Amino acid sequence: MTHDTENFHDAFSSFVRKSGRWRDVEPEALFSQWRTFVEECEQGYRGDAEDYFNDLTSRDCLANALNSAELQKFPELALLSAEVEAVDSRFRALLFPDAFPRMPEEVWWARGVVKFAGRRLVEDLRREYRVEPELVE
Repeated sequence: MTHDTENFHDAFSSFVRKSGRWRDVEPEALFSQWRTFVEECEQGYRGDAEDYFNDLTSRDCLANALNSAELQKFPELALLSAEVEAVDSRFRALLFPDAFPRMPEEVWWARGVVKFAGRRLVEDLRREYRVEPELVE
């Protein structure tokens, strides 16, 4: 396949694989992972801090792809960007926005932390990071 005939799906997946991600590299799968994570957070994330921060990596990968010069030629990228922004707005509403002020502002999803969560995440955030989210039973 030449670069000229490469389709968005293949180019996106290749870009994400090059970043070191080995699964959920397709645009649909990566976006679905981000959306599912946000939905879980809306209900009160039930995993622990390690799971939470690991799940945030889907948004990191999306940011890298959305900002990639090599993917800008694909019109599908703008559509994906709009879908991501819609989910982002839901996630922003769930956050203490500056829980980790040393994180760069452009990675707002990692700079903030959810305002409420399940017991495991609440306990981890309180103990490890001195952040006080509300417990959702």
